Amino acid sequence: MNDLALDLIQDSLKEQKQMYAKGRRDSIYKLLDYYAGDNTSQYIEDRFSTDAFREIPVGEFNVTRRMIDRMSRIYTLGAQRNVNDRYDSMILTKPYKMKHMEKMTRLIGTIATQVVFKQGANPHFNYNPVYYFDAYFEDDPFTPSAITYPMVQNVVDVSDVNALQYCYWDKECFIKYDQEGNILTEQMHNYGILPFVFTHREHHLNEFFVTGAYDIVAANEQVNILLTEAALGMRFQMFGQYVIEGMYEEENLMRAGSSEIMIVPEGAKLDIKSPQANVREAIDLIKAILDLTAQNNHLWITFAEDGKSDRPSSGVALKIKDLERFEDFQDDIELWELYEKDLYQVERIIAKANNISLPENIGIKFNEPEYPMSVQDQITMDNFLLQNNIITQKDLMLKYNKHLTESEAESSINKNKEVNDEQSESGQERSVFNRLLTQNPPTE
Repeated sequence: MNDLALDLIQDSLKEQKQMYAKGRRDSIYKLLDYYAGDNTSQYIEDRFSTDAFREIPVGEFNVTRRMIDRMSRIYTLGAQRNVNDRYDSMILTKPYKMKHMEKMTRLIGTIATQVVFKQGANPHFNYNPVYYFDAYFEDDPFTPSAITYPMVQNVVDVSDVNALQYCYWDKECFIKYDQEGNILTEQMHNYGILPFVFTHREHHLNEFFVTGAYDIVAANEQVNILLTEAALGMRFQMFGQYVIEGMYEEENLMRAGSSEIMIVPEGAKLDIKSPQANVREAIDLIKAILDLTAQNNHLWITFAEDGKSDRPSSGVALKIKDLERFEDFQDDIELWELYEKDLYQVERIIAKANNISLPENIGIKFNEPEYPMSVQDQITMDNFLLQNNIITQKDLMLKYNKHLTESEAESSINKNKEVNDEQSESGQERSVFNRLLTQNPPTE
């Protein structure tokens, strides 16, 4: 193969990959817009004429955030990480950050999370999400060896007019460069790894990137279109359109208000025509779209009809109804346990590079959802767990008062036990005294 043919093939492949990368970037921006509920009218404006938007505003209803948040349940109830006190003081923002990471992973499909070490009086880790990035691979097509991504701009700073800048990371160095490819800063880091963890909403299929929640966004877009059309139909139906039959265009027409009579030429017929907009059918179609989308994502939704609401269900009924979501929750726990361990290994290496030693492994346990039980059933269950030494009184205290630490819970139990014992002894003394009085009543 000659050099010209080789260059043409390489240029063609490079152009195709760039088009694919641009399409993926635009799709991610669309996912983020619908989740934020911001500027979504741009995606449906071309489906209506310009005059239509003079009549009504475009429908912009946020269904995406509601569904994504309901699907993201792993970190809703929190996670217990067992390492040591030093590590606990370094991850104060991790519980909140991981909730956001899970939601963005559900939405986008694949995101990168950068682990940043913050120096200072209280050294700690911070976690920066990267929604769009380009990955580069060596031997393993599912493990990036380097990534590049556009830096977040100070869009709210009116004085910042700098051009877009990009970051490059690999296991040895960090480079910042501008959109022309000029290197602005370059520095070596002593981590020896790529300081990012990549999370995916499900296992890979045939490439590194996993598809995001495009079905939810497509349903959201359909809802916005249907609600906009329904609003237009209602507006035209309410006002109607005057129609005159049997009149020449050049003849004069006397217009008047509601308190006066409209005069039309002799033989002409005046009528008001209104479009037959069936809003009920449009609403039913919207419900069908949302219901099907929710079922495909193992969610269930209810609609308020005529002021009626669902009757309260027992815990068993709710668990049966939520069985598919609970099975998904169990599957996702295994996946996010792997991500937590990957994240800890990155944290451990970065901490070691900053002269902080952490244990080799992390213990992780996700809190599972609890379905409501009757008071009597709950008492029976708690007593069973205590009597069989499955839990302790301290565990029970922490269950009903999550704001306490383990030492505070133990101290509270001991204090309560002392008070109860004193009251019990006092009660017994009074009881003995009362029996003596009953057996030997005082004589006058």
